[in-house]
Amino acid sequence: MAASAPGLSSGLRIMEAIVESESGIGFNQLKLAADLSAASLNRYLKVLLEEHYVEKDGNQQYVAGARLLALMQQAEHHHGLRGASGPVLDRISREAGCTALWIDFRHGRMICRDKRVHPEGVAMQQTGEIRTDYPLHPWGFLLLAHVDEATRRLYLEHAEDGALAPYRPDAAALDRYIADAAERGLADDQGTILPHIRRIAVPVYDGERLAAAIAVGMPGTSFDAPFIRRIYDLLQDEAAQVMKLLQPAIQERRGEA
Repeated sequence: MAASAPGLSSGLRIMEAIVESESGIGFNQLKLAADLSAASLNRYLKVLLEEHYVEKDGNQQYVAGARLLALMQQAEHHHGLRGASGPVLDRISREAGCTALWIDFRHGRMICRDKRVHPEGVAMQQTGEIRTDYPLHPWGFLLLAHVDEATRRLYLEHAEDGALAPYRPDAAALDRYIADAAERGLADDQGTILPHIRRIAVPVYDGERLAAAIAVGMPGTSFDAPFIRRIYDLLQDEAAQVMKLLQPAIQERRGEA
């Protein structure tokens, strides 16, 4: 049956192919996936790029734009996992006495999905904020530790540090942070990047894919070892509970495959 709105159908196929690609998709692959001629694809992409539903990354691959990412986040609001982030952050903020963050990883970008600011904590980044300043955050170290070397170089080459650029670690320090994150399965900046703030992050996996990070930000840089161990355990326990929630969806996807 012919589509009653062929332009809309084509636009949706383009966005679906981009979302499914995870790490971005090239023009020729997109043309095949959307079943469009080069001229038609160029016409649709022009609109999608102008409206920020689609963007091009530093490797000239098409990825989800800010508006498409926002729609995806809104859709997740009704999903069990999306609803879980609030209670998770509430518990962490209350028990640790600090600000707690949930950071999503999508197409090489870090998105602050949700946060809880403790009365005695620090504000951290804004909910909904999309960032690529990987070298400045423990959740950035986690992402860099989970990609291959070529992708890591690409991310770092196109990282946008913004106002925090003066605090970016040098290459040797960044390598140590990434190696530590890979070895320990968590990232701790030890309070050595941003003035008077220590941040710790743990990964959340959707199957084998790094999907998100749960993190805390604490005012001060000197904490006793038992307290830090308790923060590690708290974050890892909460991440483990979140990943249990993902298991039914993972098994369903595998069954469909």
